[in-house]
Formats: sequence, C-alpha cells, structure tokens
Amino acid sequence: MLLLLIAASPARADWTLAAYLGSSFTQPATLTLVRGSASTRIPDVHFAAKPFVSPPYYGYRVGWRGRGALSVEAELIHVKVFARRADLPAAVERFSISHGLNLVLGNVTWRARERGRAHFDIRAGAGVAIPHGESEIDGVAQEQYELSSLALQGGAALAVRLTDHLDAFGEYKLTTAAPPVSVSGGHISGRYTSQHAAFGVSWTFRNIRRGTLPRRQ
Repeated sequence: MLLLLIAASPARADWTLAAYLGSSFTQPATLTLVRGSASTRIPDVHFAAKPFVSPPYYGYRVGWRGRGALSVEAELIHVKVFARRADLPAAVERFSISHGLNLVLGNVTWRARERGRAHFDIRAGAGVAIPHGESEIDGVAQEQYELSSLALQGGAALAVRLTDHLDAFGEYKLTTAAPPVSVSGGHISGRYTSQHAAFGVSWTFRNIRRGTLPRRQ
C-alpha cells in the first residue's frame, strides 16, 4: 500500500519514524481448546498484560504524508496476554502469548489542523497477527511463532511539537485479533480485544524528494 501510494504521490513528502512504550488491558474472553476430536469451551478467562516485564510492551511505525491531511503508515504493536491460571482447566497449566500478539498493520491516518504546537491524529488500520504462544498442557510445554489471523485497530493521538522535527505524543488504541495458537495436541482459539495507552516520540524528515536522502539542516 505504501509503495503504490508513493508512486502516485507528489514529488515532495514528509516521512515520519515513531516509537512508543505503554500498557494495555485485554478484555476477558472465552477460549476454546481443541485437541483431536475433543473441544473444550473455557469461559470468562482474564488476562494480565505485564507491560514492563521483558520483553516489554512497545510499538513503532513509519509513515508517509504527501500534501493534505491523510497519511499512510506501517506499524508493529507488541502487546502481550497472560491467561489467569485460576480460569483455566486443570489440564492447562499455563497459557500465554508472551512474546506478543505482534500486530503488523497498515494504517490510514487523518491529521487535524495544527493549533500552536499541538495536533490531533485519528488512525485506522488492518493487518495480521503473528503470535508467539507459550503453553503447557498435561505437562507438555510448547512455544512458537505463527502467521495467523486478521488484526484491526483504531486509535487517536495528541502530539506536541518539541522542535521542527521532533514530536512527543500520547495515544489511545483499540485493537482486536482472534489468532488460533498451537498447543500440545491441538490449538487454543479466542478473540483478544485490547485497550492501549501509549506514549512516545516521532521524528519527521520534512519535504523529502522521491529518490533522495534528507539533507542536513
């Protein structure tokens, strides 16, 4: 999407790199454990986020903006979920997606007109979840990365311009994905809908010509 829009873009554009840390809250969900021909429904499972336990909650993105209020972005969100042990059946000793749901997204962002040094962004995105599940069932531990389900996000951010190139921002996000995660003898599926609070910085390379590198100011 980025390449197609850039190919049809004006000769000059702004490129932005952003990185952030934060925390999340994932709503309780119903999980389904499938092993062979048996299916077990596990209702009302609560999740911990552990955003500051290594590896922490984080995200980063690269964005492109031509002339106007709209821009396109590529973004990665590393959000984690740890199922509460008390909510799981006896056979499931542990279940988490602890190295992240890893939401890889393409976004469209609308920016309101700047007022002083502040501006407001609204973004919507779609992409894919690449979860890293960790589980232990009947004493058998398993972990792996998997290319999985559709992921969606919506968000709003308030940014303050610190210098001509550097912004600081706070952002609210709502994401959802329903990846099936492989476990010993089968998989666990469920929908993970999360609210996020993120804080970070962005750096903008302004008025870059296609095919050139940014010039030192």
